[in-house]
This record gives sequence, C-alpha cells and structure tokens, in this order.
Amino acid sequence: MPREVLVEARERRGPIGRAIKSVFWTFQLLMLLGGLGTCAAVGPFVTGPDPEVAAGAGMFGVLALGAIWTLWPLGTLVLGLLLLATRGRKRFIPLPPAGKA
Repeated sequence: MPREVLVEARERRGPIGRAIKSVFWTFQLLMLLGGLGTCAAVGPFVTGPDPEVAAGAGMFGVLALGAIWTLWPLGTLVLGLLLLATRGRKRFIPLPPAGKA
C-alpha cells in the first residue's frame, strides 16, 4: 500500500506577527529614505562656495550616515528575529489519494 503524501503549509501570521512585519518594512523604508535624504540635503551645502559651511555639512553628513549605518543593521537584526519568531506554525496536510479527488 502506498504511503500517505504530506504537503507542508504555513498558517497565516497572527495580529502581532502582522504588526511586526509592517514595522519591519516601515523601518527599512525609513532607513533608506533617511540615508538618501541625508545625501540629498547635504549635497548642495558641501558643493557651496563657503569652505566652512562645506566642512560643517560634510561633518554632519558623516555623523548622520554613520548613525543610520549603525542603526540599520542592528534594527534589521532585532526586527528580523522578531519577524521569524512570529511566523505561522508549520502544518503537514495529507493529500487525498490520486483516485479519490
């Protein structure tokens, strides 16, 4: 007699899992926009005629991007682990025999 065929499936995320998933993707979007926005905001000042303003803008840009590049991986790690922890449970569903559809 042939063995029963099992199909692996996952349940849907619960409400907390869906909230964590939306926080994860919002965080990714904010970090990306923060990095691009810093470059866009600092650019005109760095290329300006005043060397003191250019130096100050450069230092601000380095500090801002350094903070973003530090927070982004750490936040991704923490939120990613929470995202994995709140996945739906794995279920194994038996398929009906081929002759009994």
